[in-house]
Amino acid sequence: MDVRIREAARQDLDLVWAATTETVWNDLPPEERTRLDRKAFEAHFRAQAKRVIDSRRNAIYVAESEEGRVAGYAIVGGASSMLSPMPFGFLYDIWVAPQFRRQGVARRLLQEAERWCRGRGFRTLRLEVGARNAAARALYASAGFQEERVALRKAL
Repeated sequence: MDVRIREAARQDLDLVWAATTETVWNDLPPEERTRLDRKAFEAHFRAQAKRVIDSRRNAIYVAESEEGRVAGYAIVGGASSMLSPMPFGFLYDIWVAPQFRRQGVARRLLQEAERWCRGRGFRTLRLEVGARNAAARALYASAGFQEERVALRKAL
């Protein structure tokens, strides 16, 4: 599918907020979701994500279909870790509308995120993905991403 990539505009932000909130909610382990109040989760998440979405140091790219419909978006920024002094690019979120999935939209958005990172001198692009999100993990592996660290959890 041929898409045009552009920087997000103000009118895109309602969709970005709704989709990123839903993505994060769905990525939570099921047993954690059952213990969370959805409104409390959304309030907490919005406060955390606002810094990322509102930051002028980050970028939000939108993929548009030939008809001008939003097919997806990616949020990318710079980050650092307490493990290394080397900064890196970080893909905070990538989302594709259901009707546009498996048509190359996510891959184009990944390429745009990589271009943005290279333009800022970052030598790596990192992201996090839910362990159960097989489709996203397959996409990232096919795009050359490799596991770097593995997060483990134990319910108490």
